[in-house]
Amino acid sequence: MREQLKIASKHDYIRIQQFLQKAGISTAGVEEHIHQFVIMENEEGELLATVGFEKEGVDGILRSLVVSPSLMQSDILLLFKSIVQLAQKHGVKQLYLLTNKASSLHFFQMMNFQQTSYSALPELLKEHSYLKKLPNPQDVYVLFYAAS
Repeated sequence: MREQLKIASKHDYIRIQQFLQKAGISTAGVEEHIHQFVIMENEEGELLATVGFEKEGVDGILRSLVVSPSLMQSDILLLFKSIVQLAQKHGVKQLYLLTNKASSLHFFQMMNFQQTSYSALPELLKEHSYLKKLPNPQDVYVLFYAAS
C-alpha cells in the first residue's frame, strides 16, 4: 500500500467531515480551517488519517487527529512531521496538543512534544471554543512543541 500526504483543500471537506464523524470527532470549525489540515490517503483516494490545527496569535493547537488502524507508526510520524511543518509555515511558534490517553504520551514525546500543565496554556488557547467544550480540562494531558 502506498500512502500519500497532502494539505487538505475545500474539495476534501465532505470526505474529512464524514471521516471525523465516523470516529465520533467534532467537525466544528473544520471547513473554516480546511487549509490547516493534512490528510493521508491510499492510492484509491480513501482517507486513512487526518490532523489539523487552529491558530491563535503565534500559538496553535492540534485537533481532529484520526488515524486508521491499518497505518504503521512510521506513517503517523510522517503525518505529524507534515502538520508541524504546515503550522510553521502559518507562523505558529508553539504547537499544543491535548490528550486524555496516558498511553499516547510516549509516542508524542518521540515526536519532540514536551508535557506541560493546563495552566501553562496561553490564555488565547484556553478561551478557544474547542477547549471550552472539554468537561474537565484539567484532567487532560497537555503537550507542546516549540515549532521554531
